[in-house]
Formats: sequence, structure tokens, C-alpha cells
Amino acid sequence: MITELEASEFHKIKHLTNACRNMEVKAVASGMNPGRVYVDDTLNPQAALVWVQGQSGYQLIADFQNEVFRSELREYMETQIYPTLASLQISDVEIGVEDSRWEAVLEHMAGPSELNDDTQHVYLLNSTDERIERTEKIKSAKRSSSSRMLIQPVEGTQVIIIDEVLLKDDRLNNLSFVTYKIKHFWTNVDAFLKHGVGYVVTREEEIVCICISAFVDGNTHAIDIETLEGHRKRNYAALAAQAYMNECNDRGIRPYWDCSPDNIGSIRLAQGAGLSLDFNYQVYWYSISECMR
Repeated sequence: MITELEASEFHKIKHLTNACRNMEVKAVASGMNPGRVYVDDTLNPQAALVWVQGQSGYQLIADFQNEVFRSELREYMETQIYPTLASLQISDVEIGVEDSRWEAVLEHMAGPSELNDDTQHVYLLNSTDERIERTEKIKSAKRSSSSRMLIQPVEGTQVIIIDEVLLKDDRLNNLSFVTYKIKHFWTNVDAFLKHGVGYVVTREEEIVCICISAFVDGNTHAIDIETLEGHRKRNYAALAAQAYMNECNDRGIRPYWDCSPDNIGSIRLAQGAGLSLDFNYQVYWYSISECMR
């Protein structure tokens, strides 16, 4: 019987998430980032559906042969999950899987809705990459503690670390954008400041780009980067990414970059930061409007 776990019970799926390459589910299971967990058996779970709040989507962690999920998942989604998504004004269900054999089950779940799918790329720092030598030099270089800028910005632009000082800087006219981004992925700002890393790029008195740790699992940090509309294609994302990567090098953080194959700009940023394609996984989605009729 599919049942939702309490947050204090998320540790029960650790043996399942340990085998996952997607680190976002590990971040949720450890309690680092917010989410929800549904399992086939509360005492000895062998399958889990994990709601990753920061992605507004699910990850399915289960052996394809799991009979509980194969037989009960559609009804559980219809009675328990679709109403919750509708209350959040989410119109599509998105589910990531590492085993594509679940596609037939997902097609059954989608019912009259069209099941769509796409491949997601995950870029990691390759230990054999020649860039390692260059980043190690950065790591060993002592930076000035009096300066918060890590790279030389263009005139009128600054690259600033996200800390308590920045979050109280009332000179920035759109500071709420930073707290909005943090709260999208984290339970609160304090949790991010304690466990995450982040930088903003400012142009005069406005934040134009942000790069933060969206999810954290041990020393692995998943990256989220966004440049505000009206400021794109001006190299701001590259400035933020470089500052973030330098910080990762100094702290011994392993960056994790998840993006779609059609996001050429994001792929170029990842490659420019010294990351290389490590693995792919499938994401399926469908509209819940037809399923709720």
C-alpha cells in the first residue's frame, strides 16, 4: 500500500537513494532540501516516489518489478497527489526515472493525457579533465579577505557573494529576487546560508544574475543559475558561474549541473566552467487536467 512518510522518516529510503545518480532525491531524503516521500511499505520501503520541491517534480526510485507501485500508483496519484498539485496551481505532472522500463506504467498513469518525455543531462567535474590542474591552482591561491569580488567584472558590474551582509543591503532595488530564489529550493534563508553557496552579479544598483547551490548532498552541490530578462547575453551568467566555481574549488565542493539538451547556453556555461557530461536520465510529463475529469 502506497503511503506518505513523515519528514522524520525520510531516512528509511536512504538505502534506495544511495544507488541513485540524481543527487536531488538524496538532498530531500537527508532533510537538507524540502520535499515529500511516498513509499510502498513504511517499515521496509523498496520503492519511493519523491517530490522534489525545488524542481516542482517527482523522481521515481524503484525496481521496475515492484508490484505495489505498478498496480497502485495510478489510483494513488488520482486520489492523493493530483488534488494537491491542483491546489498549488501546477497543471502538469513531471516524473524523472533512471529506468526507462517504467514508461509503460507512466503511460497508464497519464491515461487520456499525452505522455511526453525528454532527456536531461548532468555535468560533473571530470577528474581526468585538464582543467583540474588549473582549478587546483586557484584553490591554493590565497584570496584577499577584504574583497568579495573573485573575478574582474566589466565597468559598473560587481560579483558579490550571498551572505547576511548582502541580504541586508537596501541599496539593491530587487533584493527580494535573491530571497525568492533561495526559498524556492530551501526551507529558509538560514539553511541556505549555513549549507549553500551563492553569488549575484549586480549592475549599478540592480541584481541581474544569480548562481546558487539549489540542492546539497554531502559535498555535492547542484547549481541553479538565472539571468533576469533584459540582461541576458551580456556574459553575466559566466561571471556568476566562474565565481561560484572558484568558491567550490576553495571549499572542496563537487559541482553538479543539471540541464536539458536544448539549453545550449547552459551547456556552454557548464563546459566553460570545466564540467563534462557524466550521465543522462529521462523525464516524463503529462497534463493532469484530463486525468481529474
